[in-house]
Amino acid sequence: MKTKSVYDVDGKNVTLTNLQKVYFPKIDATKAELIEYYIRMSPFILPYLKDRPFSMLHYPDGIDGKSFYQKQRPQDAPDWLQSINLASGEKTIDWCLVNDLPSLIYMANRSCIEMHAWFSRVPDFDKPDVAIFDLDPSGNTGYQQAVEAALLVQTALEAYQLQGFPKLSGKTGVHVVVPIEPVPYEYARAFLKRICASIEAAQPALFTTERTIVKRQNRVYLDAVQNGRGKTLPAPYSVRSTPNANISVPVTWQELQSGISPDAFTMRSMDARVEAVGDLFAPVYTLRQKLPAL
Repeated sequence: MKTKSVYDVDGKNVTLTNLQKVYFPKIDATKAELIEYYIRMSPFILPYLKDRPFSMLHYPDGIDGKSFYQKQRPQDAPDWLQSINLASGEKTIDWCLVNDLPSLIYMANRSCIEMHAWFSRVPDFDKPDVAIFDLDPSGNTGYQQAVEAALLVQTALEAYQLQGFPKLSGKTGVHVVVPIEPVPYEYARAFLKRICASIEAAQPALFTTERTIVKRQNRVYLDAVQNGRGKTLPAPYSVRSTPNANISVPVTWQELQSGISPDAFTMRSMDARVEAVGDLFAPVYTLRQKLPAL
């Protein structure tokens, strides 16, 4: 059986390997299906990934095997794969940039089931253009409690006359993405922490900013600390490493309130989704909101 093929994609040679390897055993979905998904969704995911340093999360044997992160550009990467050298302590990391379809396919072929990118773009890599609330259930809490936290975040943002755009994590959490005028990470993080602290203070039995997992107990973790240089979250429309290949999908506030389920959005249902609603994240790329003074 032929296990390696080279394709011309937008004038660049892209090598694909082991396309029949099963990545999602429960639904019998292969690497080929994953790559085909990212090709179809490229008009929606590439605008977010563009110029954001990319962290590779590999699943070489599918979601039931071991996974590992890789920051450094692979030595055997094709010449056309763009990258940016950034200092990291006493060393330098050559971060990949996923700026076009060949690069997106390359990452999927490298077993990057999930697409993880920075909060900032080059050349302003120290100034994020999105501030993101990562609302993560802990203990016996779950998705519905994360939704409740997201709705409180929405109320808080409205008080500052800011718009946030909700996105399901693809697992049990919810992300609220706030497009902003680029500011230093410390400033964006301080603003997010202010809102998280106010929600925690109002309902400490339900929500927490405690970073230590065992101390969170049965509360939703309100994570603002994730907003930092070199940290990442799954991009919108990224596949997640779940049995059904769920998607980290943008939704509306009305859908959150109506109780829409994360299981409604999978690699096999997204074509109908985007055909019906388009790209709910499109405003994120043009809206630039000024954070209030701290």
